[in-house]
Amino acid sequence: MLKEEIGDRASEIIWRGRQWIVTNFGLETLGDPFPYEVAATRLTEGWQGADESLLAWPMELAGKTWVDYRDFVTAYLVALGVHQEAYSPVDVATIKASLNEGRAMWEATKAEMLGDMDDD
Repeated sequence: MLKEEIGDRASEIIWRGRQWIVTNFGLETLGDPFPYEVAATRLTEGWQGADESLLAWPMELAGKTWVDYRDFVTAYLVALGVHQEAYSPVDVATIKASLNEGRAMWEATKAEMLGDMDDD
């Protein structure tokens, strides 16, 4: 495993994607364009949005224009597998529903951005 300085601490990198990494801490961006981290203990927190049966992180990050959502989904699933002992249990149906809803939100966000560019 690689060790890398991330923020104020050194993290062991367990999996590395284009934008996201899974570390011994949890789930983190590589730093660009924004540093972002989710502790392993928080991976299955509920979303405080319209549908509270969904998981927070797939929904929260789907609406951020800088997120490589496909890379996030892969990293999120790896993090769930690696850190099973750290977070509150959640059923597979909830994970699937959250990722599907998040993907739809991400695609709508991308389409809106592209539409805004066409208006220029």
